[in-house]
Amino acid sequence: MSLEVDGIPLIEHVKIALASACSEVLVVGGGAFLPKGARRVADERPGREGPLAGIEAGLAASRHDHVFVAAGDMPFLRSDLAQYLLERLENGLAPAVVPSHAGVVHPLCGAYQRALLPRVRAALDGGQRAVRGFLEGLDGVEYVGEELRCFGDPDVVLVNVNTPEDLARARREAGR
Repeated sequence: MSLEVDGIPLIEHVKIALASACSEVLVVGGGAFLPKGARRVADERPGREGPLAGIEAGLAASRHDHVFVAAGDMPFLRSDLAQYLLERLENGLAPAVVPSHAGVVHPLCGAYQRALLPRVRAALDGGQRAVRGFLEGLDGVEYVGEELRCFGDPDVVLVNVNTPEDLARARREAGR
């Protein structure tokens, strides 16, 4: 059973937001529900090694040089934010463009160069599991902050549903 906000599975919210900003939408890992128009990609590493391993699988499977990475539990992700971050990546020199709001980096809502794949693999092989830790080891990552307000309240747009309390909050936000 999938978790829903406003009667729509969380992963479907993400797919809807990305469909107009990205020419392909990949869903990494298992799960019973696959949104129509998305392609499922298996993790390359057994044992559910976390989001960095998911990024590895997504980068490896992508047909494009610039990849938008989003957590599958972001009910308020906006296509214009994804497009903006991808454009910043394409027009700049950074290996990744990632939101940072209120002192928190949001690496599972960012644009990444596919060329990072060897570095992601090396980090995983070296025991790195945290995406934030991986980003700290990269030179030139662009962190987008104040511009996020152009896409709505960052506290809403960047919300992940990780707990029952997060789900209740998301459902309240959707009802506004």
